Amino acid sequence: MNMRLTILAAGAATVAIGLPAVAQVVRPKVTLAQAVATAERELGARAYDAEFDLDTGTMVYEIELVKNGRAMSAHVDATTGRVVHQARALKIPQPFGGEHLKAAQSAPRTLSQTITLVEDATKGQVSEIALERRGGRHYYEVELVGAQDREVLVDVRTGAITPLIGD
Repeated sequence: MNMRLTILAAGAATVAIGLPAVAQVVRPKVTLAQAVATAERELGARAYDAEFDLDTGTMVYEIELVKNGRAMSAHVDATTGRVVHQARALKIPQPFGGEHLKAAQSAPRTLSQTITLVEDATKGQVSEIALERRGGRHYYEVELVGAQDREVLVDVRTGAITPLIGD
């Protein structure tokens, strides 16, 4: 049996499973903002990075968080909204240091609030959001579906949204 798996970017994260002569489209029942809010609440941590993924065939949101200056990760089931996996980050070099984690932990808005802010302003849906540093400031780089601008930067401190062109 020839089985094909494709992620489509139409509206919300959508998974199309193609079998010969049969196609089934499955959408997550939980939004990215809901998954992030659940992980933050249940783990008592602040999220700074989130994206949709297929984890051995299961739709999950992979969420990176910080608690007491330490990085951790969680997977939230995109169908049930439950945290199905959590782990503390290993002591391996990360692409950013403690300053990056402090920025996430002390941000004036939670990641779920930032996602809602961006979705309301752009009328799109956030498919991926990640903290990064540019020009000495911290921003969330956001990928959108269904919005005029497909990528935007959000200033962590002010919430100002700037379209990214040709990034």
